Amino acid sequence: MNEYDDCWLRYDPVADDERRDAYRRRCAHAYVAEKAPELAAVRDELRRALPDLLGEEPHLWQHPPETVEGFLAVGTPDDMAMIAESVPVEAVESLADGGYLLRSATWNGADCLVVTAPTDRGLVYGTFRLLGLLSAGALVDDLDVREEPAHAHRLIDHWDTPFRRSVERGYGGESIFDFERLPDLRERYEDYARLLASVGVNGVVLNNVNTTKPPRASANEAFDAFEGWQLLESRRLEDLTGLASVFRRYGIRTYLSVNFAAPMLVGDLDTADPLDEDVRAWWRRKADEVYDLIPDFGGFLVKADSEGQAGPYDYGRDHVDGANAIAQALEPHGGRVWWRAFVYGSHEDRAVQAYETFEPLDGEFADNVTVQVKNGPIDFQPREPVSTLFGAMPETDLALELQITGEYTGQGVHATYHLPMWKEVFEFDTRTDGEGTPVKSLFRGDGEGIVGVGSVGEDHSWTGHYLAQANLYAFGRAAWDPDLSVEGATEEWARRTFGADEAVVDTVTEILRASYEANVDYTTGGLGLMHMMHNGEEYLENHYYPSPGEWPGYHGATADGVGVDRTSSGSGYAAQYRDPVAERYESVETCPDELLLFFHHLPWGHELADGTTVIQRLYDNCFAGVAEVERLRELWNDLEGKVDDRRHRHVARRFDEQLAQAERWCEALTDYFYEHSGIPDEHGRVPAE
Repeated sequence: MNEYDDCWLRYDPVADDERRDAYRRRCAHAYVAEKAPELAAVRDELRRALPDLLGEEPHLWQHPPETVEGFLAVGTPDDMAMIAESVPVEAVESLADGGYLLRSATWNGADCLVVTAPTDRGLVYGTFRLLGLLSAGALVDDLDVREEPAHAHRLIDHWDTPFRRSVERGYGGESIFDFERLPDLRERYEDYARLLASVGVNGVVLNNVNTTKPPRASANEAFDAFEGWQLLESRRLEDLTGLASVFRRYGIRTYLSVNFAAPMLVGDLDTADPLDEDVRAWWRRKADEVYDLIPDFGGFLVKADSEGQAGPYDYGRDHVDGANAIAQALEPHGGRVWWRAFVYGSHEDRAVQAYETFEPLDGEFADNVTVQVKNGPIDFQPREPVSTLFGAMPETDLALELQITGEYTGQGVHATYHLPMWKEVFEFDTRTDGEGTPVKSLFRGDGEGIVGVGSVGEDHSWTGHYLAQANLYAFGRAAWDPDLSVEGATEEWARRTFGADEAVVDTVTEILRASYEANVDYTTGGLGLMHMMHNGEEYLENHYYPSPGEWPGYHGATADGVGVDRTSSGSGYAAQYRDPVAERYESVETCPDELLLFFHHLPWGHELADGTTVIQRLYDNCFAGVAEVERLRELWNDLEGKVDDRRHRHVARRFDEQLAQAERWCEALTDYFYEHSGIPDEHGRVPAE
């Protein structure tokens, strides 16, 4: 990775002499199985990493060496008798797909490190895990690590638009995928596969869910290239085979977003009615064609009847009819339909619609359909309540959809860490089976998982902001292990990305930990308001600048109060939860402050539990968010000389801009609140003199 940043795959030399000698004894020689493409990726990574870590090239063997003091062994117990003799085979065989065992062992008098797994992709993940431990200076004399993924599917959804290399909601530069030049392969593709595999991602959707230009975007040039349906054309599918092979080497399956009307757009039919037998036969032929070219193809992602995309409603059918028509074509090949539940437009309150649409359909979707549900009921807002669909469809495979990219959290300019937001989602107790049914305990079926809307592009940093790399890393780690703490994952990323200097690690960890709440404060006021942003025709300004007057229906600001009534006296959204969650949100007294105005329309002068009024808390939070950004900027500036100039200068400039934008948001929101409430700030900050 010379042309682009190495992210967390840096492999800095081990500084401690004793630790380095211990690593050399066990890793300077490597015996690696060879039968699968994934093992070639393992060997390549060892060739990249070990010279930097150990200061010497590894000696790779096709047989276990008997004349050295130690070696690294990578393979399944079935591949290598030496491994079967060195580890408890039953502990390996019981691991989930992707799981691995790392263990110190002695074989024939040699000190060994063993990386083993029941599957080849597990060997890839295990090798990256071991190299990460070595990079962090872990002790290896008594190493014993057994890990497996909590979720079977851990996918990245790219919103990349083919053929023009743009990325919807992408803030790291143009698309890394140059579809026009396929099947020619760029080194960038392998670098990206390495990053994903190193955090356990096992699937990638290559193109945008918006596969045709939505009617509402007619005046917006950025939408002109929404032509992803063309990837299903035969010549385009043939071009994808090499790219799929790159991902395959790293245990990652390839998926495509498809248009529901593909039988008309790609085929020559005059209908896409999911109950029409010609339509169903067309999908079967297309699936056969795809799997002939890409045998391990994962399946199709579909956005239907949403924001102008075609769907079964066009033919008087429902989502079950639409999803199952495509699923029947994929089923013989082991493929899966990922059917998004992001629907709105037929109800005054967007929040209630996904539940009202999909919950009655529970149990009717085919076994190879996964309904993909955003974390909240609105649209990736800085803070939302958890979707009421989680736990409400026990007979349907569901997936949790998170947004890695920062559409509403600063768009690659603001340093906003998403893991604290995601942990709120994971830890939320749905109470579907009584007390103790948190979101993190769901999505554990073979057809379920966690999906993240991707964030990478052509920028040197990959993500547009060096600190935004942490969101991609955190997504992979949390999708693998949702019990991983925010502190643990963040420190892990900081150490692997910025090195062993404890002052740097502690400072970066603190910046990331505090950044999320600061963003919530200055972009919403922190009491559950949302959609306070601009939604103009200029795409690059869309959802970035403050404009609370554009979305009054989402925050309910009037002269008498603020917030939206989503209780039984309003839209009824709160009642979609199970008790006692529904009861907690229904009551002003028990609803948590951070979501109070999402569920309740309250007078500006309503007193919170601490005696502060709603309007004063909104003022205080907005200004507190700005003050926190200023503090975080100073923390980063203090790292000058401790972080390389390129990254330090880039992040410092971003912090300068973030502070200016935070002040802009604060002024816009507080002025708006004052305009509607007529109540000045107790501290004289609003109205501004």
